[in-house]
Amino acid sequence: MKIQDVKKHIFSTLEPFAAANGFKILRGRFALSRKVGSRTDGIFFTYCSWGFEVNIFPYVRVDYGEITTICNDCGFTLNHSAFINLLLLQRIKLQGFNPDLRWKMQVAKTDRFILLDNEYDDYNRLDMGLSPLLPIALDFLSQYDSIDSIDRLFNTMPIEQYSPYCSGLDTHCMVGLISAKLSNNADYENVKRMYQRIVKKEDFTSEMKSSFLRVVAYLEQI
Repeated sequence: MKIQDVKKHIFSTLEPFAAANGFKILRGRFALSRKVGSRTDGIFFTYCSWGFEVNIFPYVRVDYGEITTICNDCGFTLNHSAFINLLLLQRIKLQGFNPDLRWKMQVAKTDRFILLDNEYDDYNRLDMGLSPLLPIALDFLSQYDSIDSIDRLFNTMPIEQYSPYCSGLDTHCMVGLISAKLSNNADYENVKRMYQRIVKKEDFTSEMKSSFLRVVAYLEQI
């Protein structure tokens, strides 16, 4: 099965949903996107393929321009303020989160849609799988519709070291610190000290640690 045919089918299936919810279809990025002030909401897909097999990974994401700009200006590349695989999010809603869940789903290949070479059956399974994920995506986007909500997501104690809503602990430290400052978190100084301890302790790259120090210094000025 060709990935271009899969993309075409997915966009055709999602077109009514996109129109009804204010999303633009970004064919080149394999995504739906909508802009609300400085916030960008999105549903996007990544994929990999081997021969006739195509694996499709569905995600939902939210990005706040203020957070992204601070990260990028301080030398840390940030793509999303928060994002998650939609099949993982569906499972979390059903059975709760544990740190091994993401890894177990990757091993079992239940974090993706697998399309082989039976177009009718594959597309039917894909459509049936995508349908319940769309309201879950909208719920996620409505839940994290402010920087305050990002602050609560990453800074509610005790923090989740293996948060499923970011790419890793280094990103968690960056977004958690910035969102706490921008949302005027009353516990900001303790949050800052917590992330400073984590960055000092963890085996992050020297570039990340340098960027973190620059973020801390920048936030002291605002």
